Amino acid sequence: MATATSSAPVRRGDHPIVVFWRVLRANPLSLFGFLLVALICIVALIVAVAPHVLVPYGPEQETGLFNAPPSWAHPFGTDGLSFDVYSNVMRALPLDLGLGVGIAGVSLVIGGALGLIAGFYDTPGTLGGYTSVSIMRVTDVFLSFPSLILALAITRVLGPGILNVAIAVIITWWPYYVRLVRGEVLAVKHLPYVTAARAAGVTENRILLRHVLRNVTEPLVVYFTLDIGTVLVTYSTIAYIGVASKYPGPQPEWGAMLAFYQGSAPISSYPWLVLAPGLAVFVTVIAFSLLGDGLRDILDPRTRRAFVRGAAPEPPAERPTPDAPAAEAESDRGEVPVVAPDPGAVA
Repeated sequence: MATATSSAPVRRGDHPIVVFWRVLRANPLSLFGFLLVALICIVALIVAVAPHVLVPYGPEQETGLFNAPPSWAHPFGTDGLSFDVYSNVMRALPLDLGLGVGIAGVSLVIGGALGLIAGFYDTPGTLGGYTSVSIMRVTDVFLSFPSLILALAITRVLGPGILNVAIAVIITWWPYYVRLVRGEVLAVKHLPYVTAARAAGVTENRILLRHVLRNVTEPLVVYFTLDIGTVLVTYSTIAYIGVASKYPGPQPEWGAMLAFYQGSAPISSYPWLVLAPGLAVFVTVIAFSLLGDGLRDILDPRTRRAFVRGAAPEPPAERPTPDAPAAEAESDRGEVPVVAPDPGAVA
């Protein structure tokens, strides 16, 4: 008797965008971080292109109110110079966000390229082996110093200024990506599919770019997303010391605003002055941190499958089709069909 074979139906939810949405929906904090990062980027773009849409006052435009508390007209109040704190915080958003993404991005490119070379061509006794050792020894030298102290020392040599501080932070930041990428490359380059590609005659450079690089991109993207907040905090700390930019000025910056408000007015009397730029740094950092955690869940196949199973709706229970044999329907109910003997059968 033939038996019917059941196959799992293919759902339309297997599309990458739908899977991405399911994983975010299954993790509320990651979804909140994704939406918050999207909102921050949209607001920063609007402020950079058309600031009059969201910013009512200029960076050094007086309002006539001194140390006024928060109100509908001034959501973050005014400072001792009668500047609108909300307007200056919003005008600093494109600069701080651009510095965080830019510094982390340049460090990613420099450190990622050196990490690929140091990991893939790490063969003792060859030119690639010597190059790998040289890269890692220079990396160890930079990592032996605290990044903030080293960035301040380099800033002292280059001089104050936004660009000089950004260069100083980049110089101290790329070694972290070298270590990360090199470790991932060493774990990937000995896998069976890389060995099979090499046995098939694929060139080393093609293996590096097509097979190895593509498989180390996922942890690199997650680390880069998490690193944007760390870079932003480091730059704001250097600006707080007073070597990056000055406030008040034509271009506000959150760290410089914190330093100015802390020294110009008592915090106990006017807490909104330091609360506004500090809250801006906090919200931006926590948004990228939550987004990085969500990307880790999405890019990890095991975690992604677990989230998708938990978020996907239960498939409907299978029912016997009308044209199915009666014996199969009865067997589904736990009954065994009774076969009548054939009168013409020969004993």
